[in-house]
Amino acid sequence: MLFLLQISHKIKAFIKILLKKTGSFDTTMEMEGVADMKKIGISCGTIVSKYGYEKAFELCKESGFDAVDFDLQRFGKYMGASDIYNASEDEFEAYFTAIKNKAESLGLEISQTHGRCRTYTPDEMQCEYTRWVSEKDLKATRVLGAGSCVIHSIASGRWPDNYLDGEFMHRKNKEMFDYLIPIAEKNNVKIALETFGRANVYGESKVDFFADVKEFKKQFDMLETKNKTICVDTGHTHEATPFGVPGPAEVIRTLGSDVTLLHLHDNNGFEDLHLPPILHGPHTIKWGEIFDALDDIGYEGVYNFELFFGHFGDVMPEAVRFLGKWLRYFVDNRGKTN
Repeated sequence: MLFLLQISHKIKAFIKILLKKTGSFDTTMEMEGVADMKKIGISCGTIVSKYGYEKAFELCKESGFDAVDFDLQRFGKYMGASDIYNASEDEFEAYFTAIKNKAESLGLEISQTHGRCRTYTPDEMQCEYTRWVSEKDLKATRVLGAGSCVIHSIASGRWPDNYLDGEFMHRKNKEMFDYLIPIAEKNNVKIALETFGRANVYGESKVDFFADVKEFKKQFDMLETKNKTICVDTGHTHEATPFGVPGPAEVIRTLGSDVTLLHLHDNNGFEDLHLPPILHGPHTIKWGEIFDALDDIGYEGVYNFELFFGHFGDVMPEAVRFLGKWLRYFVDNRGKTN
C-alpha cells in the first residue's frame, strides 16, 4: 500500500511538471490530484485566550492561515457553574454554533479540535472528570464541524508505578477510550490519538510508554471503532529520539494513512518547546524528511502548526502575521529555507 502511495505521488508530480512545460498549468486551478497547494493551519488556543475567538480568527485569516485547531481545554476546566460546559443544551449549541459561523464567514476552516491533555490518572475523581469533560469536548467538536478531536492517551508520568507494565497501560488506556468511543460515534466525530514523547517520572526524564511507535500502533488497533484517527505531533516524537525510539518521519511512515492530523513544531531534541521551524541545528527536526514521509503516505490534510504564542505578549499579532507568511513559504518549499 505504501509503495502504491509513493507511485501515486510521483505520478501527480510528473503531471504537474508536464502541464507547466506545456503552459497549461494555472496555479489557481482546483483540479483534484493536480493542484498541490497545501492548506496551512495554526493551533489558536493562546491567540483566542488573549483576544477572544472573533479577533483571533480574523488575525489568523488575514495572516494567511487556511484553518485553525480550536483548543477546547479552556472550557470545563474547573467545572464551574458559569462555564459553557455547564449550560443547557440549547445554550451550548448556540455558543459553539456562533464560533463555527464566525469561522465560516471568514472562509476559515476549523480543521480539528484539541481536547484533554491530562486524562486518566490514579485519582478516580480525575478519571470521572475526564469522562465528563471529554463528552463535552466531543459534542463541541460536532457543533464546530471539525470532524476530529485530539484526546491524549494515558501518560507515563501520571502512572509512575505502572508505566513499565505494558499490559496495565494498554488495559487502562483502552478502558478510557472504550467509554468515549460511543460518544464519538453518536456525535459522528473521530477521536484522534496523539503521538507522545518524553515523560517526567518521579522527577526523571523517561521515554513515555506510548512514544514507542509499536505500542502506539497497538493501542490504536485495539480501539474497535471507525471513529478514530491519528495526530502526529512532530515535537513530541522528536524529543523522545535520544532514547532510541523512531523519529517523526519513521513514525509517520509506520502509522501510514491513519495519520490525518498534524501538530507540527520543532525543538532541540530534548524539550517540548513548540518552536516554529526556523532555527536549524544538529538537534532540530530534519523537515525535508517529514515532507517526504507525508507524501509517501498520501497525506492530504491540513499542515497544522502547534506553536506557543504566549511569550510574544502584546506583539502577538505581529508574530502571527509573520509566521503566517513564513509557514506558507516553508510548506510550499517543503522545508527548504535557502
